[in-house]
Amino acid sequence: MAKKSDTATIKAKSLFDHLGGLTYQKTSWESLSEMDRKSFSPFMVNRFLSMNMDYLELVNEYQKFTIGNMGTREVYKFYLDVLPKRKSFDKYVKGKDDNKWNENIIKWLCTHFNVSSREVMDYLEILPQSEVIEIIQKYGIKKEEIQKWMK
Repeated sequence: MAKKSDTATIKAKSLFDHLGGLTYQKTSWESLSEMDRKSFSPFMVNRFLSMNMDYLELVNEYQKFTIGNMGTREVYKFYLDVLPKRKSFDKYVKGKDDNKWNENIIKWLCTHFNVSSREVMDYLEILPQSEVIEIIQKYGIKKEEIQKWMK
């Protein structure tokens, strides 16, 4: 039987630990370990703080300073001083899923309209399915196959 090590593995704070330290616990920069200081990411903190509508304008206004111009220590101290002491749960807002269309449909519409796949994704939002089928049928693809792609 293998012996357990007496030394516990020390982990750096996660993003959520840092957010809690900035808002609810109000942990000072000086009390953070070297590993915790290295794990602090201004970009990710800005990203998650912006999910809270109360902080959105603040993060948006100061993001140009917190990314690049200020050091991580200054960013941490800035948010520590500015953010109120309170717990909050901020739902993460995901980007929309742009990959809901079959790649064959996108490829044929790119060929037809002579535009990028990004523009075709916009077209697919407004084009009726019947028109998409008609366009692709012009290239000799059977309707049944196109309908399989649509599912």
